[in-house]
Amino acid sequence: MTDTSTPAAAYPLPEPGDADPRFTYGLLFDIAEVLQRNGFPRPASADWANLMATLGRFLYQQKETS
Repeated sequence: MTDTSTPAAAYPLPEPGDADPRFTYGLLFDIAEVLQRNGFPRPASADWANLMATLGRFLYQQKETS
């Protein structure tokens, strides 16, 4: 029998204490390349910083501020 239940969301991940070695410019460039292959324009200037910030928010839980 196959489990057809919806799996729990995998993201966001717990925020790492130190920098995550997987979160690199190479990852960012790979994502930009995939976007281009699917017809989106290549990021330019401030787009890179926005893409990195958005990806970080997607991947990691934000630290709670008090």
